[in-house]
Amino acid sequence: MTPLPPISAPGAMPFGPITGADGVGSATAAPAATASGGFADMLSGAVSGLNDQLISSERLTEQAATGGLADPTVALVAVEKADLAFNTAVQVRNKMIEAWQEISRMQV
Repeated sequence: MTPLPPISAPGAMPFGPITGADGVGSATAAPAATASGGFADMLSGAVSGLNDQLISSERLTEQAATGGLADPTVALVAVEKADLAFNTAVQVRNKMIEAWQEISRMQV
């Protein structure tokens, strides 16, 4: 996948990495873009956080399957949170594509 060209826009993606002592916790919002960072930096950070969350849920699933977790529901919750974050990312991508298509159809 090729990197997106830098575009400046405010806001934060509604998903981020899983935090906690054992790698389990709640999804946190990605940090907002700083004055020097742009939309591409914010988007890259959000995708990185989503990837971390997916990897963490896979690790917990493996631990639950091998008996490494005392409470397998922790893995189920992590998988559901990762699924929700992924579905949110897909919907955000779809909205961004729709917006770009709408802008490209505008006559100047």
